[in-house]
Amino acid sequence: MPLYGPKFPLKAGDHDTFELYDDVKQQINFYLKNLLLTSPGENLSDSGYGVGLRRFLFEQNVDSVRARMVSSISSQISKYLPYLTVEDIQTGATTQEIDNNTMFVRVVYSIPGDVVQEIFELNLSPETTIGFY
Repeated sequence: MPLYGPKFPLKAGDHDTFELYDDVKQQINFYLKNLLLTSPGENLSDSGYGVGLRRFLFEQNVDSVRARMVSSISSQISKYLPYLTVEDIQTGATTQEIDNNTMFVRVVYSIPGDVVQEIFELNLSPETTIGFY
């Protein structure tokens, strides 16, 4: 069984220093979540890293804002996760979700050489994304 990077939050592992992901999909989903939730400038070693989805929570729910979100997500994935082939990116929220400062992001991707498409979904709300995720 191949092992991948460390799981977060870090915990002591049985066979290694830390617990490790044992599935590449879990590791990629962590990378996607980290990329989407990190605000530009938050990562000190690379100030351009991150989409910063929280800043879009309080924008108007119009096509131009959603297009900016999709564009930002697409360009960040292309730059920081170039081994992924993105098939589709969906963002949005219902009127009630907007009133509750909630939205969703769905990324359909595949890994070159793998015929299976994977789906990453993130429901963004103040309760679930404030602090360490």
